Amino acid sequence: TSGINAENGQHLIEKQRTYNNDSLLSSYQLILMEQLVLGNLLKGKTSAAIKELHKCTVVYQKHHVYLKHHRSSLHATLGLYAMVLPDSLDNALAQFNAALQYTSEPELIAFIKLNTAIVHMKQGLLPGEQLRSLLESVEPGKMPAKCHSLKASSYCVQGMAALMEGRIPDAKRKLRETVVMANKADLNKLTSCSFLLLSAIFLKLLNYNDAIEMAKSAHDIANRIPDSGLQLWSCELLGTLYTCTEQEENATRYRATLTELSKKLEEDVAVTVNSQEHGLLQWLDSEFPASSLSMV
Repeated sequence: TSGINAENGQHLIEKQRTYNNDSLLSSYQLILMEQLVLGNLLKGKTSAAIKELHKCTVVYQKHHVYLKHHRSSLHATLGLYAMVLPDSLDNALAQFNAALQYTSEPELIAFIKLNTAIVHMKQGLLPGEQLRSLLESVEPGKMPAKCHSLKASSYCVQGMAALMEGRIPDAKRKLRETVVMANKADLNKLTSCSFLLLSAIFLKLLNYNDAIEMAKSAHDIANRIPDSGLQLWSCELLGTLYTCTEQEENATRYRATLTELSKKLEEDVAVTVNSQEHGLLQWLDSEFPASSLSMV
């Protein structure tokens, strides 16, 4: 729905440009285009996402006098794009680091740091002391005031870290707080992610019934969003859980869905990484991406 609204918004802006080409319209256009990128990333449509991201950089370059403050957001969006690609976590970190250089907005800084923490936890390469320092900088109490979604996200990231470190009671507490906060604000992605992490905890504790209930709820939410990453994760987890409980028919069904989803995503990623637009990941220091206007 948000993707459709963003597209409608873009059409309206293009009509307004016939009469008025001011900076406010350019700013709105870029925000709506970034929403389309995020919607495509959720759905696993990486090739569509990077094409839309390229259009964002074209608008940015054409109207950069008015849009300098958007540069950080573009790098952050490129970081999110890199996060969903295989073997691109280094690119994600590079983009997030670039994004931090071009903003002083507390909300955007917190958002970037939360995603940076997730990347480091996925990689497992950052020394423990540095990771702890990063996690401390994005604790719930340090999130910008009145920013409910960032605070809820912080609880989820802290819960993920606690789970990885084997602090199970602390992980459960933080993830349950995430669910409470996410449900109050209809933050469905956070709810689904928390359910999956809680399911993983119950699996560790050999509490299969609760693990399955959590994973099924997460899967239902992921399908409603839809969010391809959460769909893959929930299918994989449910396949494992049903195998553990000797419910082979259900396990086979979820493994088949996992295989089907993975194939679609792999095919799309193959197109994406071979596209000219994928080169945008190399944009870090220069004022504009290389040859962005010549690619129009």
